[in-house]
Amino acid sequence: MKILYVLGFLPPYVTREIEAMAAAGHRIAVLLPEEKKSSETSDFWNNISRDPQGNSVTISRTLKFVYLTCPAKQLTHSFFRSLRFVKALMKSLRESEFRYFIIASNAVRDMDPTCRPDMVHAHFAHDQAHVARIMATIMKVPYSVTTHATDIFVPKCKTRLRRVLAGASTVFTISRYNLNYLTECNLCPENIVVARLGLDTEKLPERKPPSSPPLIICTASGLVSKKGVPVLIQAMRLLHNNGIDCRLTVIGSDPDGTTLQKFRESTADISVNFIGALTSGETLDVVSRASLFVLPCIEADNGDKDGIPVALMEAMGMGLPCISTEISGIPELIENGVSGLLVKPESSTELADAITSLLCDSETASRLGKNGRARVLTNHSPKNLATIMTNSLQEAVKNMKNQ
Repeated sequence: MKILYVLGFLPPYVTREIEAMAAAGHRIAVLLPEEKKSSETSDFWNNISRDPQGNSVTISRTLKFVYLTCPAKQLTHSFFRSLRFVKALMKSLRESEFRYFIIASNAVRDMDPTCRPDMVHAHFAHDQAHVARIMATIMKVPYSVTTHATDIFVPKCKTRLRRVLAGASTVFTISRYNLNYLTECNLCPENIVVARLGLDTEKLPERKPPSSPPLIICTASGLVSKKGVPVLIQAMRLLHNNGIDCRLTVIGSDPDGTTLQKFRESTADISVNFIGALTSGETLDVVSRASLFVLPCIEADNGDKDGIPVALMEAMGMGLPCISTEISGIPELIENGVSGLLVKPESSTELADAITSLLCDSETASRLGKNGRARVLTNHSPKNLATIMTNSLQEAVKNMKNQ
């Protein structure tokens, strides 16, 4: 099956999914926004995530997302070139999605006709999903979308979110929590499937011997509020005040570095090191040197929250004892007291106590680390993810051909 991935950016977990789908025998084409030097999310991820590997994977950075914000007069030429897709054009006008149509029609028009996909897939129900939906309409193929966190918890437009989910042949989502949330918000179509992100633990670096004093690692990509970094900083102050000798390294940066600099300035007096953004491989190498991995996720003021953080999956996959919070889908990854520890969100006191307990009890920490790795191996296999997706996508293509 030929699958076209329409993406707004390419994080490592999507790279792993694409490689697993290619290994399952699919031909994969990936469309990404045009490259440009900016602080936008897509360019930020391009700098830290590698491209998918494999002879059956092709990547094109040609999506003209600039059309979403450029002056209307700049769309004139593309508009006239896209008039042959008149049905999709009229539909997009009725639905106030004209600029998405222009991006989609350009992408379809520039595509090699011999490479037309059987299926279009998007990650995150953001702009890329709306473009994917229109591309699928033009090419008369089904489309699917994987929902994660921000895209459903704080959508830009709930009407558009509902529309793109309702029209999809399959909606994949990364946790049972997400499925229940979509159902309760009346956003969930019948064709929704929980597809947990995959992680090949064999490709993770081997865990290094713990250092002294103990090193705590937190990977907070984007340094956004929902990662709970200020809570962790406050917990570190409590630990130091209680005489607990340990160090904290935080990996991650916001696109323009403003938040990163503020965190550095506010922690100059304690053993906290904000090392900025690293590539995926560099991040895993640093994490492998930790004594503990801590990610104190919270719900941000705007309602945003993590789904199941990949950083937690990776740390658990290396056998690191992990601490996080009782929020969103995280309890589906960490069973408190069995495969890690969970504390209440925004409680720096509980977090400090949990860190202290594991630093002072190496036997429990080791047990939690081993159980956490086993849980990731069982529930987050890339091969299982590829099988779940393949079954759903093949059924969608079959149904489309029978219509």
